Amino acid sequence: MPEKTMEWMARERWEALVRGEDCPLCAACQSTEPVNRYGYTIADLRISRLRLARNQYVGGYCVLICTKHVRESYHLAVEEQMLFFQDLMQAAQAVDQVFRPDKMNLKILGNIVPHLHVHLIPRYYGDPAPGRPIDPNAQLKTLLAREYEERVQLIREAL
Repeated sequence: MPEKTMEWMARERWEALVRGEDCPLCAACQSTEPVNRYGYTIADLRISRLRLARNQYVGGYCVLICTKHVRESYHLAVEEQMLFFQDLMQAAQAVDQVFRPDKMNLKILGNIVPHLHVHLIPRYYGDPAPGRPIDPNAQLKTLLAREYEERVQLIREAL
């Protein structure tokens, strides 16, 4: 089967997102609603918001979103870079403490939404992608509302 490829969005749309216009990650950081179709807000940290992904195909999969709209981490002031990295380490350690993975993958992409965010992807021995990055959305695994709430609470306590 040929590998599925995606095309870039319209250039105008990309440039608008880079400027922060209709940025879904800005909206996720500004929202007071704890749950949306993508996941559950766990906590607001120094310069970021930590969210548990709705798709839990990879148990503990979270996304850390910078609360400031920048495309790259080096677009932050040096002090803000340090704060974001501290948030990332705190979030990764909390996810590690709760889920006890064998490895934690931290992916900074932004090819779809050019707003600084990091995918925290726990890796477990025996997962289907040894030796390469695992796609946390390769399959869909949803939980019961109480199971999401339990995970959110455990991560909050670990923070």
